[in-house]
Amino acid sequence: MFEVICVPVDGSEYGYKAADVAIEIAQKFNSKIAAVHVLEEFSFNSYDSEEDSGDAILAKITAQAEKVGVEVVEHLLTADPLRDMKFIIDQTRADLVVIHAHGANNNRFVSFEENSVSDTQIGSVSERLLRTSDVPVLLIK
Repeated sequence: MFEVICVPVDGSEYGYKAADVAIEIAQKFNSKIAAVHVLEEFSFNSYDSEEDSGDAILAKITAQAEKVGVEVVEHLLTADPLRDMKFIIDQTRADLVVIHAHGANNNRFVSFEENSVSDTQIGSVSERLLRTSDVPVLLIK
């Protein structure tokens, strides 16, 4: 049913939850995972440290998938996740995207009363992907 499942991961607990779901789906449908980590184009951190961090995030997803026999292709890219995610998904030839509603940088969706992320809002990357993707998007909460 799904040959390639794209899972964008940012190193947040939310991203790892989405990766777990993507791995479970891939296992059931004998699919491959395209694990994507985007390095921000403009960062105050050194490129080497960002690259090392991205490699570690992708390696964690790969190790988790390999435990259950799921093949992973890692994609470490420099881009703007908000602007470029649809293009990245097209390039991975994914026929399903599994992404979490919130990412590591979605602090603007914090509920001040509860001091936690609201269940009724989603992050900007997820929201744009839902509107623009040509393939199904599974949004994980």
